[in-house]
Amino acid sequence: MKGVSSTLVVDAAVLVSALLGRQTGAMLEAVRACRLVTTDRAVLEVSRRVELGLKRPELLSLLDAILVEMAVVPVAALSEALPRAEIVLRDSVPSRTGSTTDAHVLALSWAVDGDIWTHDRDFAGAGVATWSTANLMRALRAA
Repeated sequence: MKGVSSTLVVDAAVLVSALLGRQTGAMLEAVRACRLVTTDRAVLEVSRRVELGLKRPELLSLLDAILVEMAVVPVAALSEALPRAEIVLRDSVPSRTGSTTDAHVLALSWAVDGDIWTHDRDFAGAGVATWSTANLMRALRAA
């Protein structure tokens, strides 16, 4: 098994899971082992999901606490790589969903030379290492 990059790009679904208590231990373990980064768009997506979808605005303070341990990169800083990331995601063989909504996550992965921590399969075939929580925890414990 390939080792985990020293930098992990965290997607929105992983953050939501951590807020709901499903990934809190994993988040703490990852913070100790890696530099965690995400985009401001992912943070906005999580905030909207928490407030409007889950109707749990009390979780926003927990989100703020988690973000203290992470770097949040503005999507505007990734603007040059976004068109290429959209093409790569659209053409990824395994997903073939045509979805380019997570292009900012892929572009950030390229920018920081990091792996992606995700629950999605949209990055399969995009040329970056992706980690499910279970495989990430197994790899971190083996390191």
